[in-house]
Amino acid sequence: MNPATSISASIIRKTKLTSEIFSLWVKPENTESNPAPGQFYGIKPPDNADLLLRRPISVADTKNDRLRFIIRVTGKGTAALSRLPAGTKIDILGPLGRPAPLVYNKNVLLCGGGVGIAPLFYLARILAPSNRITTIIGVRRAEDLILVNDFRTLGARVLISTEDGKKGIKGILTDLVPRILDKMAEPVIYACGPREMLKKIDEIAGNLPVWGFLEERMGCGTGICYCCGIRKKTGGYLRICREGPVVNLKEVDL
Repeated sequence: MNPATSISASIIRKTKLTSEIFSLWVKPENTESNPAPGQFYGIKPPDNADLLLRRPISVADTKNDRLRFIIRVTGKGTAALSRLPAGTKIDILGPLGRPAPLVYNKNVLLCGGGVGIAPLFYLARILAPSNRITTIIGVRRAEDLILVNDFRTLGARVLISTEDGKKGIKGILTDLVPRILDKMAEPVIYACGPREMLKKIDEIAGNLPVWGFLEERMGCGTGICYCCGIRKKTGGYLRICREGPVVNLKEVDL
């Protein structure tokens, strides 16, 4: 598939995961969908003349040429998508971006803050057969937890932090990271979530590289507009939609 191809896709199944988060399984038409973990699609909200820009949504899983997107309602665009019933056709652009680097026979730590855990699930499914995976899921409220059993089904060790203390350990995700890293030999770290969470994990990791799944507002999604640029430590800018969204956090200013 051309990385910048706009295609029509049908919503096969929609599931409400929490009060604000929903899951969409879609089937692209007349093409094979083969994104790699970490890549994303630009989804165009249908029939909304005032919503011109696509919403960049990471791939949460794939199966039989179908794509899964897990979306939190945060504005008009995601709200419009949340109201679409199964059977609706939508316009998607992708797969876009550089995927996450894959590793083999490693101790892997996945850190997902809120809905940031979604793209890490697809990565975990690919890594699980040949790696030892520990997953930390951090949310503000226990009712915001998603994909816990899905990760366990893969054989991953799962730890939970909730700010309200109703499940797992009371606190924030980064409270758990040092405890886990102290017990892991040569860990490989992947993280997705709020910018401050990524920055803190990178600080805790010290010299260890952290592969961060970055999120940013985007214009074109194909690298032309530079709307999603983030400053590199060596100078210049990195386009999240082209050189990301998965980047070594040691290389950028968060």
